[in-house]
Amino acid sequence: MRTYVSPAQIDIPTTLSLTQLLHTSTTPPLPPSHLVATDSLTHRSLTLHELRTNAGRLANGFSKTLKPRDQAHWAVILPNSCDYIEIVHAVLWTGGVVCPINHAIVAADIAHGMTVTRPDFAVVYGPVVAKVEEAIALAVKDLQAQGVHWSPPTIVSIVERAAPSPLHYKHIPDDFAAFREPLPIPLYADTRQRLATIHLSSGTTGKPKGVELTHYNFVANVKQLEAHDAAQFHRGSRIVAFTPFAHIGNTTFPLFLGPYMGIHHHAMPVFALEPYATLVDSVKPTIFQGVPSVVLALANTDITSRFDFSRAEKIDCGGPPFKKDMLDRLLAKAPWRINQVYGMTEAAGYVAYQRRDAIQPDTAVGPLLPNLEAVLRVNDGRDDAPEGGPGEMWLRGPNISRGYAFNAEANRGAFPVEGWYNTGDVCTISSAGVVAVVGRTKELIKYKGFQVSPAELEAYLNSHRHVAEGGVGAVWDESQLTELPTGYVVLKEHVVGEKARKAALAEIQRDIDEKVSGYKKLRGGVWEVERLPRNATGKVVRGELRGLRSGLTSLERADRRVKL
Repeated sequence: MRTYVSPAQIDIPTTLSLTQLLHTSTTPPLPPSHLVATDSLTHRSLTLHELRTNAGRLANGFSKTLKPRDQAHWAVILPNSCDYIEIVHAVLWTGGVVCPINHAIVAADIAHGMTVTRPDFAVVYGPVVAKVEEAIALAVKDLQAQGVHWSPPTIVSIVERAAPSPLHYKHIPDDFAAFREPLPIPLYADTRQRLATIHLSSGTTGKPKGVELTHYNFVANVKQLEAHDAAQFHRGSRIVAFTPFAHIGNTTFPLFLGPYMGIHHHAMPVFALEPYATLVDSVKPTIFQGVPSVVLALANTDITSRFDFSRAEKIDCGGPPFKKDMLDRLLAKAPWRINQVYGMTEAAGYVAYQRRDAIQPDTAVGPLLPNLEAVLRVNDGRDDAPEGGPGEMWLRGPNISRGYAFNAEANRGAFPVEGWYNTGDVCTISSAGVVAVVGRTKELIKYKGFQVSPAELEAYLNSHRHVAEGGVGAVWDESQLTELPTGYVVLKEHVVGEKARKAALAEIQRDIDEKVSGYKKLRGGVWEVERLPRNATGKVVRGELRGLRSGLTSLERADRRVKL
């Protein structure tokens, strides 16, 4: 295979755990008093010393009180906060595996996260304990149907106590406060197979799977970013972090790179524009998270003139290129620059990153991080792409996941050649080693950075009482700079007449939106079609669904009908 290798090669230790990394820092060393986190949930702050001390004491409390087995799985289900950062490091300190699950999703989706990760313990934000209890019951039933025995996890509440319950869950920190000494720091001979997290990701297709990430994977990504362009992550860097810490896009930075490099994260549990701008005015962030909807608000409102954005240095963006008129408006709002990044859960965060002073095409991402190798493949992975691509990019390197938990079939599909992960993204690599993403072979819909499985939504569509058959595709929304999950259905014969058809489409959309988490809602609408595009084997061609709404008249849009 023709291999593209990052020109930078660094030494990455194979014995350094994330707990040991927490007790080191970049050069020159950070003082223990350095502030690494604050939050809007509990209004706490964390210095480096407090994080190390609190995590160590809590780890000791867990070890003595709960007596977890080595590599026990811990679901962490709570909003962005200082507590979140402490909990993750405490679990890792005990030798445990962190299984992040978004606290804001519906019980059915939490249940799926449980079936994928099979936690022994669950650290749960008090107000959502009842929802998590419901999810656990669903997960037990689901795993039993698969012939898998799983004992429900021990729940521990945090931040707020759970509503009164006969189970009387232990609570953090109250029930673990007696332990004033930190647990001894564990030492491992080799961290390359030592699990640190199981993150949920849909990978290249299907419902979310559990991505196994080791201590070595995360340590590698921290060291890669530092070596790649340390000037971007200086100890004066500050971020108002609103993307959920349960998402890989906001894991490596606040939990590992931040304490190591001295980046201050202000954890925002729920995003809203005005409160966000108020925090910007107070925290004076230098780095901004380039979620499309937020970028649009920054470009198209007067928010930057009413609050102080003057310390801005960059907006990290992982989406498609901006239209020139919007880019010009955005760049005029504050002294930031657009910084393109590319990554995925299976890479412990980051793969390619634009350097601070790099001049490159607007459509490019940036160079591969150190120690990464890539190949570009065509013809279903059988052949090399022409030199430079385009081709489907496979990756190999120290930050690449070892595979998916409890899912041999997914591993066979995602790792076509041993050691190589198939990203499903169609890329080019220039002679200077700069990566550009030009498309996706995967069928997943990306809504504002979240991955949505068409197959999951189709299961709901095809079980609806009004639907004879249905498919789900994506529609690009220029106003939000994101794809919108969109349903296409053939209505059953009992739905007769214009009024009834319109009512049925609205009912289908409402019923499905009530069953799924917010980012999975059919925001592109539900559209009636005469037939679904299928290939010779009868499979719905989702790529053709994507274009069905183009060129429709306003009347047709109002009627939500598409003629094939």
